Amino acid sequence: MFNLKQTWESMRKERASMQAELDRLDRAISALRPLVDGAPSIKVNPSLERRELISQAQGNKAHKSKRRKSKISAQGLRNIVEAQKKRWARVKAAAKSKGKISKV
Repeated sequence: MFNLKQTWESMRKERASMQAELDRLDRAISALRPLVDGAPSIKVNPSLERRELISQAQGNKAHKSKRRKSKISAQGLRNIVEAQKKRWARVKAAAKSKGKISKV
């Protein structure tokens, strides 16, 4: 026959045992907290972590090896302007002779 008193006692003992184990776990967690202070409690997606590390690495490299923007010299700019003027003069001369402007 089923004995309610024995079942009740065994359940109370089991509960006390589990409570003691929970207390031990709480103490262990409290002891470890200072060691992992600031660490996220939830694991971040590994691919996001890798992307973040890569972007940080690239950002650091960009700061270390800054390239100066190359500037064109005044003479170089004059040469380009002069060549463009000659090109458009040829296009306009060809248009006068043919009666329309064609792209070169």
